[in-house]
Amino acid sequence: MKKSIFCGLIVLIVQAVPADSQSIRISPTPIPDRVMVTNSMPPAQALRTPTPAPRPTAALIPSQIQPSQASNLTYKGLSFSQIKSKMAEARRFLQTRPITTASSEAFVLTSIVRVAFYDTKDKRIDSVVMSKDQFLVPGMSTMLLSANGKQVMSRTIRGNGVNTPVVITGLGGEAHTPLIVQYPRETGGILTEMAYYASSHPGLVTPEVVGAGRFYVANVIEIARDQLKAKGHFIQPKIADIAERLATVEHVDHLRFRTEFHPNIYNDIFTLYALNEGQTYRYSVSSAGAGGMVQMIPPTYRMVRGRFPSAALMPDFVEGMRNHVNATQAMLLYMQMTWNDLVASPTVANALLTGIATQEQLMAAGYNSNPAKLPGYINRGGANWTTLIPRETKIYLQIWDSLERAVALPPRKI
Repeated sequence: MKKSIFCGLIVLIVQAVPADSQSIRISPTPIPDRVMVTNSMPPAQALRTPTPAPRPTAALIPSQIQPSQASNLTYKGLSFSQIKSKMAEARRFLQTRPITTASSEAFVLTSIVRVAFYDTKDKRIDSVVMSKDQFLVPGMSTMLLSANGKQVMSRTIRGNGVNTPVVITGLGGEAHTPLIVQYPRETGGILTEMAYYASSHPGLVTPEVVGAGRFYVANVIEIARDQLKAKGHFIQPKIADIAERLATVEHVDHLRFRTEFHPNIYNDIFTLYALNEGQTYRYSVSSAGAGGMVQMIPPTYRMVRGRFPSAALMPDFVEGMRNHVNATQAMLLYMQMTWNDLVASPTVANALLTGIATQEQLMAAGYNSNPAKLPGYINRGGANWTTLIPRETKIYLQIWDSLERAVALPPRKI
């Protein structure tokens, strides 16, 4: 883990550095930022950029987007609008109050985490400071003194960097509501960015929040489709439906999938999308270098940019993946291209005709691994072709099937 803090008396005030906000920008023409803090379940245009004009589809009707039944849902407490309002207040609270430490050493700045929470008893924002060691170790309970002078207990549910959910309780057992984590990101011990992120803390995973997260993903898909269509690239509705599923499948932790109730995992993911919107998975990078919402690797992104220059995707990979609309355009272009290549194969066409493979299976497997190998798997394995795919891809398809059963998706018609 990170270096532990061996600090004594509080002697120095260090001002926390606010993270840069992520704007949506599709080069070469800038587009104004999406609304980053929405206060209620919006109508169809609320989460859309000013252009292009929205086109209603079944997937974008909020009344049809229902959260899955799961044991981690909270039915009491703050509404979605109240949560977003408290989050904005909590971020201001963290940014305007300094961190106090006993040393000016650089490693101290990169080793301190703050969590702002809503004090449900006093009805106000408060915060606690802890080391990264204390913050990231699952199951660890730490007694802390809050900024408002109250003793509270913090317990980590899962250690996952900036996206670490925690439980905060008072000495009387009252449950407070964690809102924002202030997490210093570093490179080689040097502070590079102060991240502000909302995880799936208990109390935040409500039916309204989960529905808003699903709505957000569906809306991003439609914005990307609209912009590609304006550039002469048509994405089939079924491809967009599959992409919407993959925006969840890509972020399912395999260990959690093996050990936890699946609908809880999906609700956590939708909660992240609802509360962080354009910043969701900004800091998520896989061991293969895949990043952001769509988890595309750099070589694939370069290939898509080279294959579709008129799409005018952002040239920088990191920023291109952090920008949800740009990243989704790259994903949709890649998926449509992959599907066009697959159906041109007589082997795949016959597999679809005979029912030994479905479009969903092929597209999910192709997105996770090399789609060019799929006809070979089918030729060798026939109806058992999925036994030949890589182990990780087998789990990927299991997650897909589980998500299909747990969460209904209204199909697009246009």
